[in-house]
Amino acid sequence: MHIHIGDLVALLYLGVVSWGVISLVHTVQGHPFALAFVKFALLATFGECLRRRIASGSWIADHLVIRAIVWGFFGIWIALALMIMSAGVHAATAATHLPPLFVAFLVSLWINVFSGYGFFMMLSHFMTDRIIEEGFKSPLRYLTSPTFGPWARMVSLCLVFFWTPAHTITFMLPDQWRVLFAAYLSVALGLLLSLAAHAGRRPVG
Repeated sequence: MHIHIGDLVALLYLGVVSWGVISLVHTVQGHPFALAFVKFALLATFGECLRRRIASGSWIADHLVIRAIVWGFFGIWIALALMIMSAGVHAATAATHLPPLFVAFLVSLWINVFSGYGFFMMLSHFMTDRIIEEGFKSPLRYLTSPTFGPWARMVSLCLVFFWTPAHTITFMLPDQWRVLFAAYLSVALGLLLSLAAHAGRRPVG
């Protein structure tokens, strides 16, 4: 894979959007869901485009605008879920006086593993991804297809070994750095789910 002008444009895009996300923190402080929509629409979609570049040499993913809009709404859902579950774990551990690192780890573990939210969110994206590419079908058609098993295995491993430590770090950071780190995690989410979907489409055996 050779570097060409599109790669430089992509790096510039990533830098400009990262700077824009940090700037938006100060201008939309009372509107966290608007920030989440913009962040995921621009950066998680970039992650999908990055997978496309690695796989085929082209940066432009199919149905790009639709994917960006879907990611924006996923961003709102994710932001709300993180707020609720983080507050719940902090309330449950308030009387224990646990070290901040351990509390952050418990929040991350609850979100990604024990609550089931992490897998359900990624399963929801798996379904929307299939709808975008193949049109509406019965959910059972997607869940019983040969592509689902490899996808589920990859996602489960990512939740335990990538997202749990990544979100632990996120909850330990100061607010401004947390926003920036979470922005790059949005890229990682788009990339990993795109890779998982691609892995699921490969022939088995």
